[in-house]
Parts: sequence; structure tokens; C-alpha cells
Amino acid sequence: MNWRALICGTLLISPALAEDRPFNLGVQTHMEQGWSNASIRKARDFGATFLRDEIGWATAEKEPGVYNFDIADKYMLPIIQQGMTPLIVITDTNPLYDNGDTPHSDEGRAAMAAWISAIFSQYGVDNVQIEVGNEVNADDFVGGPFTEDPPFYFAALVRAIRDQLDQDHPDAWIMCAGLNTIAIGFYRAFFEHGGLDACDAISVHPYRDNPDTLLIELSRLTDLMEEFGGVRPLYVTEFGHWFDDPDDAPDYMMKMVTQLGAAGIVDAYWYALLDEEWWPNMGLLDENARNRKPAADAFELLQNTLLPFGRPIARDTLDTAHIYEFGDGGNRFVVWGSGAEIEVTGSAEYLDAWGRPVEPIAALTDTPVVITGEGLTVSLTSPGNLADTQYQFNLPPWSYFARRPDVGIAPLEIIDWRWPSYRGAPDLSPLSINNDGITTARFDGKPYSVIERFTAETSGPHSIRGWWQASPQTESSLLVIRHKDAVLTEADITPERYTLNEITLDLQPGDTVDFEVAPAGPKGDGFTTRRIQISGP
Repeated sequence: MNWRALICGTLLISPALAEDRPFNLGVQTHMEQGWSNASIRKARDFGATFLRDEIGWATAEKEPGVYNFDIADKYMLPIIQQGMTPLIVITDTNPLYDNGDTPHSDEGRAAMAAWISAIFSQYGVDNVQIEVGNEVNADDFVGGPFTEDPPFYFAALVRAIRDQLDQDHPDAWIMCAGLNTIAIGFYRAFFEHGGLDACDAISVHPYRDNPDTLLIELSRLTDLMEEFGGVRPLYVTEFGHWFDDPDDAPDYMMKMVTQLGAAGIVDAYWYALLDEEWWPNMGLLDENARNRKPAADAFELLQNTLLPFGRPIARDTLDTAHIYEFGDGGNRFVVWGSGAEIEVTGSAEYLDAWGRPVEPIAALTDTPVVITGEGLTVSLTSPGNLADTQYQFNLPPWSYFARRPDVGIAPLEIIDWRWPSYRGAPDLSPLSINNDGITTARFDGKPYSVIERFTAETSGPHSIRGWWQASPQTESSLLVIRHKDAVLTEADITPERYTLNEITLDLQPGDTVDFEVAPAGPKGDGFTTRRIQISGP
């Protein structure tokens, strides 16, 4: 089989969603929370001209229908006057309406709609962007009756805002709903209540540990919009990670930004400009705005060296091998993947995600590498690993099953809810599998296990490598690897990582290898992280 026939960009959202607009990398600020205006200059020094912030509704409207922007003007006007674009997220409440709860009545919704209209009147439709809602799928940002059915109440809210703006500012547009993670189940319910029709764009916060399955989930969100009648431009209004080690931030940022730009995301906002007491190791600078964090190096590399050449474009790319070019002149590339070999023609320099010189590479690893030069070509010469669970969750050649004690092996379906989707079954919670790991279960004392199945697509020898590790907060598990009902390996999975001795099998198309994780303790709800890599012909 010709492996090049597998090269595709089907997981990418069409860049047409961005309507040929440049991809902008912005940053979250908290001027509304009292940050100094010096933060505006610091953001601009990093190359960020798009800032996401807030305006306190209760501070500005202390009498019904009377708005005072004196406090907001102190930071909003300097942002606008410097040619920067503020994205104002509307997420708070006002004690004048609905007892200070999240607006849920006709009166409360009308009040918020009038408030947003007042913001546009104050600063101009062409000078600001407005996002309605911030992580309304999380309990931290909503309260009162709204929490009884957030998708319903939120859809009613944005419809009221849309009606008000159509009267007051016909050219104004809004994005919504800034959900925490790509929560397909919540978006579906929101769209079913008419939310999509009231929004000009959709926003999302794709927080995640593993950036290598980002495009799969974004693609599902695009498909969902198509199902409800119209794809809207997508904005990522928060992304980032709470890093135990700040040195991990540059690689993470490089992968996320590159894929977001290539996927057609219009703008993306890193969270945040500064570290915060409750969110350490997420900033470009420390909490006192004095010291740079490693993330700042990657942010500047993207702003100054890569994005000026244009939006990233997927080139010679597989599920497990990523080659992206910024622009269309052979000048800037970012590459990473699972063992694929590449060829670079032309005089090139190689940088890590910090912007530091590194040795030339001939094969891709999980660590992204920046390749710079003029008139370069970068192409795959071999595919590397055919299968890698870090890159391919919910994609062939993987499929997922549960072993039910009284039934046997049964497929697991995609479960969409208010948080990231997973493979499971409605009656088997907490049993599940996602890109992060596997959770087993016991019911009436009987063990229910999860099977991750690889199906071969080519004939010949396949090499299997992998590791499994139990969470120290849950029970241990048992690993069983089978081929043609023969047990190849059994191992106890504990908090001490188990590494598989490489197995080589001669497989034919359609042959399967099952990796089964079964409960080993009395509760049965063990959580196991893992990575399986398979190379072949």
C-alpha cells in the first residue's frame, strides 16, 4: 500500500472559515481586575495587539439604564488609541437585575442586552469585539436559576442580545460561548435552542493536556455547526496550560498555535499575560510583571519570526506526522510527529520552540522544531509510526470496546456532554477512554474492562511498543495484550510505569491486536495513562 495515499487534511477546518483574514495571536489581560496600564505596553512589546479583558457591569451601571464608563475608559481608551483591539468578554452579573444571579428573566436578559449595546455606543462597533459568555458550562461562572438548564438560558440570553443589537447597532456582531474545553454536548444543546442562529461567531477554550488531538475535536465542532445549518467563524478566546514545569510551555504553545492557525481559527488568545496567584505558571511574565517566563520566548518567536509570513498551512502531513508552513514562500516551517523521516531542501536553520538554535533533524519527534530559510521544501520520506495513541484517539486504526462480564465484547460509543467527549456507554459510567487515559469499573462486584484495538491495514511485520501507568490516586489495573485470542502479555499496572518489551507480529490486513485494561482492585475504577506506538511496513 502506498502510505502517501493516506496523507490528508480532512481533520483540518477549512481556512475559508477565517474569510482570508490573518491569524492573530492575542493574550488575556485583567485590566478590569486592577492590573496597571503598563500591562498594555508589555503586551504590545510581545507583539500582541489583540487583548481580551472585561468591563465591570455592576460598576458601570449602578442605576437602571445609566452607564458610567469612567473606570473602563482608563484602560479601554489607551488600548484603542494605540491601535490595539480589545475583546470584551461579557460574563458578570448586576445586583439590579435577577437578584444578582446570571440573567435568566426577560428583564435580566433585556438589561444585559442594553448593557452590551451601551458598550458599542461608547467605544464604536469598529473598535471593539464582544464575546458573550465565559465558560458557562462550568459552575464557576453562572448562578441562580440559570444553572438548572444552562444551554437553554444561554441561548435565550444571546437571542435577546441579538434582537437588541439589530435595533441599535445593525453592524455589530458577537461571538459566544467561550466554553471550557470543546464540549460538544453543551454546544449541541445550545444550538438546539437557537443559540447558533443568534451568534456571528463561536468561541471556545480548548484547554487540554495533549495538543496532538486538538484538530480532531475542532473538526467535530465544525461538523456540528454544519448540522445546524451554518458554520460560523471560530475564535479561541483562551488557551494555555497550568504547567508544573514552566519549561514545558514553549513546545505546548508552538503546537497549539500552529494547529489553530492552520485550522482556520480567526484569533487565539493565550491565557495569560501575567501569572496569577490562583493560576501559576500560565503567564508570559511572572505575577509582578518583572521576569519573563519560558512561554514568552515561544510567543515572541511566533509573533516576530513565524506569523509575519502568513497563516500556517498543513503540508505533507499524516495523523502522526505534522509539517506546517507559515505562508507560501518556503521560508518558515514547524514540524513534529511520531518518528516520520523528512527531507529538507535548501539552506536551512533549525530552532527549538524557544528560538534557540538546534542541530538539523532527519526524523520527527514529539518536540516541535522550527525550520527557517528561503525557498525551502520540507517533505516526508517515510511515515514513521503507523499508529500512536498520543496522536490518533478516535481515529483509525484504533477502535474501542468494553468487556461486559455477562455479554462479552461490545463497542464503546462517543459520549458528548458538558466537558470533553469520551468513549463509553450510558450505563457504564465511570468506565471510559479518552486521549488522556482509561478508567475501568465494577458493577455488582463484576469487572468491566476497556479494550483499545489496533487493526492492521498492511501485510508484514509490525513492531509494538508502549507504556502504561496507574494514577496514584486510584486503584491499580491489569493489562492484557491479545492477538487472535492468544495472550501475548499480562502485567500489573501500578503508579510505577510499566514499559512493554517490544513485540513483533506478522500481521495481515484486518488482523487485530487488543490492549485490554481491567480493574485489579475492589472498587474497579482505576485510571491508567498509556501510550502505544506501532510501526510496520
